[in-house]
Parts: sequence; structure tokens; C-alpha cells
Amino acid sequence: MIQDRYFIASSDILVIDDSPTNLSLLTQMLSEQGYNVRVAPNGKLALQSALTNPPDLILLDIMMPSMDGYEICEELKADERTRDIPVIFLSGLNEAVDKVQAFAVGGVDYVTKPFEPLEILARIENQLRLRSLQLQLQEQNAQLQLLLTTTQAISKAANVDSALKVILEKICQTIGWNFGEAWLPNPHLKALVCSRGWYASDSSLLPFRQHSQGLTFPPNVGLPGRVWLSKKPAWIEDISQTNERCFRRLKIAAAVGIKSALGVPIIVGDRVSAVLVFLHKNQIAPDERLIELVNAVATQLGALIQRKKAETALKKANQELERLAALDGLTSVANRRQFDKILQQEWYRLKREQLPLSLIMCDVDYFKRYNDRYGHLEGDNCLKQVASAIASASRRPADLVARYGGEEFAVILPNTSAEGALKVAELIRKQVQQLKIPHVLSGASQYVSLSLGVSTIVPNADSSPLELIEIADLALYAAKQQGRNCAVGRSYAIATS
Repeated sequence: MIQDRYFIASSDILVIDDSPTNLSLLTQMLSEQGYNVRVAPNGKLALQSALTNPPDLILLDIMMPSMDGYEICEELKADERTRDIPVIFLSGLNEAVDKVQAFAVGGVDYVTKPFEPLEILARIENQLRLRSLQLQLQEQNAQLQLLLTTTQAISKAANVDSALKVILEKICQTIGWNFGEAWLPNPHLKALVCSRGWYASDSSLLPFRQHSQGLTFPPNVGLPGRVWLSKKPAWIEDISQTNERCFRRLKIAAAVGIKSALGVPIIVGDRVSAVLVFLHKNQIAPDERLIELVNAVATQLGALIQRKKAETALKKANQELERLAALDGLTSVANRRQFDKILQQEWYRLKREQLPLSLIMCDVDYFKRYNDRYGHLEGDNCLKQVASAIASASRRPADLVARYGGEEFAVILPNTSAEGALKVAELIRKQVQQLKIPHVLSGASQYVSLSLGVSTIVPNADSSPLELIEIADLALYAAKQQGRNCAVGRSYAIATS
């Protein structure tokens, strides 16, 4: 007999024949070859046996009372549980029409009685070999299909957690299990923590998920911890027969009806990057093919997840670089380049919508004197506090506070009227005054203060962002002329009148 990892030497064969002599002869002959043999003397018992525990191959007599072999074969081929089981007909009927009918109802071979033992053994071995190759091909196709769908899903996922969620869903749906979760190593805790990615086939399993979220698994503790330490898959057929160390969530598993569990490591290099755990509501005996399928997919996914982690980290780093590139290094508000960019964007947006755009230009009063009196270090601290005060007064998400240059700041206020912008400017002035930063050389106040110029335009084809800035500068100049520490507003209409 052939020995390979897909061919089972002790294959399970169901013999269906109403002759006790034939049953005895076939049972002895097949058992001597190492096969596990079951017998059924009639169609009813045969179908019951095959559907309850599908065999690897069926030997089927044709001439039987109540239900003949053709009818039995048709019943077997109509049920998805037994559809692919090879059926070899054994019969004393030797007419061509009988053989044609046997093949028509789904038989794969036909042996006439009396049969030669060596011939029937050769035919059985041949069909088992074909069945083994068929199962191997199905397994490879399932693995490739699962890997394809998960690879596509991972490439579209925003981060590792969302990628794991898709992986768990696809695997659970492929293998028919009810729940999937992922556990990730946390180097600080030296334990596995629950990933945000998970899958449940129905809402009855949500309490199990909620219970699991706050847990951690040290090495060799619980199913995830044991898989993490061993770097090998682990199967628990009956969770109720284990203890808390083997499966820490015994009580909640029993409460939601979980019976079996499978843990599989995702390994990158020589390290476990994640542990996948699958749970079933039925008691499932260990299935080597299923373990091989999930483990093979997990092996391939290790590299993909590692790449996704690298992509996510790079994306975050680039986003942080972009954020930092848009900020002023001293005050942490937007820099001049970001100011110019946002002003252009808001200008064209509000031009389309025909809504007002306001701008506040702020200048720290007598800042050169402040630097001369207190030094540049204190001058920098002063600008930081002023920038923070301006930002706290401009609370809307669309508002932008920027350092325009030196001691000058600018505030972009989209969809804000002249009256509203002037109120914001006055609020900014008061916020800075409330800082009570001493400025003994100021000619406007005993504390650091601001002069503010406000401009408002409804963008149109005859105006430009530069005009908005120029009008705000004119208003700022007017504020300084009025003694500083005040806000002055000008609209486009006033400026051109």
C-alpha cells in the first residue's frame, strides 16, 4: 500500500451487502491489509452509517431487498457529506447495461462476482490513491484561495488590527468555526494582549469577546500562552475536560457554549508575531488536514503582517513628518508655509460657496524692547505663551493659527463675518493680557500685549488672498496708530471705498 501524508494506510471502508458470507469474506480480507472495515446488510443501515461517519471508500452490492445498490448510491451522491466518497460496485450482474447504470448513478468502478482478492485490493488501492490526490488538490486549492483572499484583504487594511480582523473572518468562514481572535506579544508586559481584530459568527459569543479584552497571557499560560511558547499549533477537543491553566476562560466558554479550540502561531523569522485562536460550539476531534491548512496560511501571513506593520509604521512616521513640517519649530503653531497653503485652499473653497473669509494679523507690542530687556531666551518663552493663548481663543477645527514671522501671528477664520472675526480678535487680545507677562518697557501696557488687524472678504474673481493680507496689515497699522493693545477691523468694501 502507498504511504504518503495524504494517503491513509488504515482507511475506513464501508461494505454494503446483504450476504453474510460476502460480508465476512470482505471484512477478513480488508482487515488483513490494515483497513478499518464497517459493514451494513441493507440500504437503511448503510445510509445511516455513511452519513453519521463518512468512510473513505464504499464497496456496494447491487441486488439487495428494499433498496438496491443503485438507489443507495443515488442517495449518497445527493448528500454533500457523502457526495465525494468513491463507490465501487460489487455484483454478480455482468451485463453491460448493469455496468452503465452503475457508473450513471455515480460509481467509480465495477467488480463482478466472484471476484479475485488481488484484483479488488488493487482497485480499492487505486481509488484510495485517487481520493487521496483529490483531497490533496482540494486542500491546496483551499489554502491558495484562503491565502489569496486574505492577502488581498491585508493589502487593503489600514493597519495590523484591521488586517487581523479580516484574516480571522476569512479563516473562520473557510473552516466553518464560530469565533476567531488574535493575541499579540507585548514586550513591556512580557505577555500576550488581545488584538482589536476578532470575528464571531453570531452575537451569542460577544460576552466571550468582552471577557477576553482585558486579559493577558504569559508564556505557557492558557491556550494562547502555550502556543506562544511552543511555536506550534495546539488543539483542545473538549474544553470542559481541561483546567484553568490549560484554558483560563473555562467558565465563560461554558456559558456561551464553546466546546473546542485551536491555537495557531504566526511566525516571522524565529519569533511569534501573533497567536490566532479559533473556537467552535461543537466538540471537534483533532483534524490534521485542518491544522495543516490553517498553519500553512498562518506561515504565509507572517510575512504579510510584518510588511503591514512596517507600512503602518512608515505611514505614521511620514504623517508625523508632514505634521512637523507644517509647524513652527518654536511655538508649535502652523508655520508660514502652512499658512500660505491653507489660505489658498480656504480662499478657493469659499469662493465657490460665496461665504466670508476673515484674517487676523497679530503683532506683539514693542517686542524688540522686550528682547532687549529680558533677553532672547525669555523672548522665545514669551512667543510660546502668546501662541498658546491665541490658539486657545481660536477653537474651531477649521481655524488656523500660524506664526507669520518674528513676533507676528496670523489667524485664518473660514466662514466668519467681519463682526465675528472682530470678536475673536478681541478675545485673543484679552487672553494674551491675562497671561500677565511683565513688560516694563512697553508703551502700551505693563504686560505683554497685542495689536490686531482684522480683514474680511467674500472671495470673488476680482479679489485675491493677497488683498486679504494687505487689508489686515492696514488694519494692524491703524491699531498701532491708535495706541496699540487693541483690535481694528476692515472689510473689503471699506478698504476700496
